Amino acid sequence: MMKRSHILTALPALALMAAAACTTSPQQDSEAEAENWRTDARLGEQVDRICFASAVDDFQMTTRRSVVVERGVNDHYLIETMGNCQDLRNALSMSFDTFPGSSCISKGDSIYAYDSLFGPDRMDIPPIRCPIKAIYRWSEDASDQDATAEER
Repeated sequence: MMKRSHILTALPALALMAAAACTTSPQQDSEAEAENWRTDARLGEQVDRICFASAVDDFQMTTRRSVVVERGVNDHYLIETMGNCQDLRNALSMSFDTFPGSSCISKGDSIYAYDSLFGPDRMDIPPIRCPIKAIYRWSEDASDQDATAEER
């Protein structure tokens, strides 16, 4: 009797695992999500740098390959990283590692993403270095303008 009860409890678990295997994998979903910005109306021209790195005071729309940062009041930039940057997607804070002596963020510099609001903690596992591949202007108003134009 003991063997039969183990088999009966295992059957629903096997059915659940089989159903999960038939769905789209989270990795496939996140790959598509990570590339959505390429066709976004808010994407502007590529720029060489974001000067005054210390003036970057907010970030949003993080994926494993990109993040939108805000410098000052209305200057938004999308930063694309080289490859996957697992820490970036769930970041609560971040820092930039720029070329020594430079106050600008540019291609080849790095982002470090932290899962704490207060940056690195001595007890945390060190964050992954995320090299910057490219920087683009990002217009928050572009999607609103496109929606208004389509309504006309």
